[in-house]
Amino acid sequence: MKFWEGIWLALLQLRAQKLKSFFTLLGVIIGVTFLISVIAIVQGMNRFVREDFATAIFGVNTLQIHRRETVQVGREDVEKRRRQARNPFLYRADADALRATVPGVWRFGYNSDAFLPEVRRGEFRRRNVRVVGGSEGYLDLQGWDIADGRAFNPLDYAYGLRVAVIGSAIAERLFPDRSPIGERIRVGPHTYTVVGTLKKQGGLLGNIRDASIVIPFPAYRGDFAVRRDVVDEIAIKFRNTREMDAGRLEVEAVLRQRHRLRPGVENDFAIESATQLLDAWQKINRILMAALPGLVSISLVVGGIVIMNIMLVSVLERTREIGIRMAIGARRRDILLQFLIESATLSVMGAAAGVVFGALLAQVVRAATPLPVSVAPWSVAVGVVLGLLVGLFFGAYPASRAARLDPIVALRYE
Repeated sequence: MKFWEGIWLALLQLRAQKLKSFFTLLGVIIGVTFLISVIAIVQGMNRFVREDFATAIFGVNTLQIHRRETVQVGREDVEKRRRQARNPFLYRADADALRATVPGVWRFGYNSDAFLPEVRRGEFRRRNVRVVGGSEGYLDLQGWDIADGRAFNPLDYAYGLRVAVIGSAIAERLFPDRSPIGERIRVGPHTYTVVGTLKKQGGLLGNIRDASIVIPFPAYRGDFAVRRDVVDEIAIKFRNTREMDAGRLEVEAVLRQRHRLRPGVENDFAIESATQLLDAWQKINRILMAALPGLVSISLVVGGIVIMNIMLVSVLERTREIGIRMAIGARRRDILLQFLIESATLSVMGAAAGVVFGALLAQVVRAATPLPVSVAPWSVAVGVVLGLLVGLFFGAYPASRAARLDPIVALRYE
């Protein structure tokens, strides 16, 4: 039997029994759909974490120093959590020592923040607002651009003036009909004058920034700080990775000396960067990719069993046809090849449908979320090859059974 003739017969079967063929291939369709969509989503998450999430949280070539770790993968040890809860606070004096000592510093800043139930202007209110008290250079360090008005000047920091740079979401809510520059808003129990607005970011993390109010650290210390000279975060940005790695060693040495830690004693502070977050994500990614084949194989095996049963029924229904083909000269291997090609064609068609559905699902996720989801070409190839292999493997037994039929018995079958 010619190869293309077998494919054509399989397509005729699909056309003649559309609903039966659909349910036959449902397992393969679901398996390949799951494969394509999950790989697309995971790759989109990889790109999002690598290009947006990690850099938005930590910044490129940026070290962040905290009292305790903020990146945690897996189950956190209870004793470790208790130990970190006893870590000493970071102070402005620590930040000043790092700024004066660490080599290669490009940009430097520190901040503390708090979440307020709301800010308001007259009858206009915006709930769930983050107030950030930033040092000089904080806005430049974060890469937060001013859309309107100005950033803070040295006098704002020197005198702890109650001035604020607000996010776009707050500006839109409190000032729907006018420019916020020069206007006053109530931040908690205090009145602040708006001197600037931040460019709108949008997206998963940008929404947090858009709902933030930045004020000079001296003003934050006087109005919101529980401990006046404590800072939540110290950030140091370097020009390249090499300088950042050298700076990390110096930061650790300075803080260990200031905290009077003996050699061999674990750090009572955390130095974090985007690299650590990416490493943590890679661990999660490896777990997801390791579990994916098992989850997909379950659906494919179920789909393959259904295909095998349907092909056995097809052999039974076409017994007389098989006998006629053998009577006019078809060899056993021709019959075997015919049913193998039909089974493989059916399965590949199911895989192709799964690719289409998986791509559509990936596009839905891309439209509904900030993830840059895209279908990887290699995943399409894997899906089609898996469909082919499922068809060949589970079609082998029905094809073999058809090839072993006795031509005389097959001709007399009713």
